[in-house]
Amino acid sequence: MSIFAATIASTLVMNAHAQMNKLDTTPDIVLDSFTFTEGPAWVASSQQFIFSDIPNNTIWQLADNGTLTKLTDRSGFTNGNAVDKQGNIWNARHDRKLSRMTPDGKVDVIAAYYNGKPLNSPNDLTIASDGAVWFTDPNFGITGYGPQIAKEEQPVRGIYRWKNGELTLMSGDLSLPNGIAFDDNHLFVADTADGWVYRFSLSDNSLGKPEKFAKAGDMADGFAFDEAHNLWLATTGGIAVFNKQGNQTDFLPIDANHVSNIALSPNYVLVTASNKVIRFRRK
Repeated sequence: MSIFAATIASTLVMNAHAQMNKLDTTPDIVLDSFTFTEGPAWVASSQQFIFSDIPNNTIWQLADNGTLTKLTDRSGFTNGNAVDKQGNIWNARHDRKLSRMTPDGKVDVIAAYYNGKPLNSPNDLTIASDGAVWFTDPNFGITGYGPQIAKEEQPVRGIYRWKNGELTLMSGDLSLPNGIAFDDNHLFVADTADGWVYRFSLSDNSLGKPEKFAKAGDMADGFAFDEAHNLWLATTGGIAVFNKQGNQTDFLPIDANHVSNIALSPNYVLVTASNKVIRFRRK
């Protein structure tokens, strides 16, 4: 057993009643020669994960059998990915755009401006039950993580909703909004600036004020919810797991410089972490 696997196994023993005992203790390193990986998402229609390698302008596909293929090498420096009910792949791009890729590969830019000015750099996104696309817009892509450095032209680093052809700024309350997801009639958004995941109440056309929900380290990036409404958060040194009350129940250490994001399928948990993509089998 590797040192990495042994560390995980030790953590499992200490948390016998927590979430980690539902994972195989030996991780599968899909590949460790990417540049910087992000945006994992499960595509149920094709039974595969997708994820981004941002600096290489690429989105990859990972089948359940471990086969790795390139979806596109013209991703617009995509960070986050999400899949709608029609099988379209939505991309939050560090070239300051939100786009949609159809199942046959056609790409449409859906949004690039708000109030006549360029977006900062769409970062992560989620799709609501009504089909609306919500995304965060920090400044990462224009500070060196995208195709070019540029000034911010939006007055806030916002949380946006695209619905029925209209782009709406829903909140400008967070300093560096990052990961975003819905669960249990609330919107959750990570703020990388302070390491908290915030919870917002929802109404038809507005968000409530952000409420602190969960924190594990000094950094919060992408996250996902499992079927039991546990939140799995990419944070300093690994993946922290929280229950519905926001209490941390477990921690999965990951050997990487930066753990960026996580996605779950019926069979696997996929973690993007710097140059690596790591897969754990669910029991």
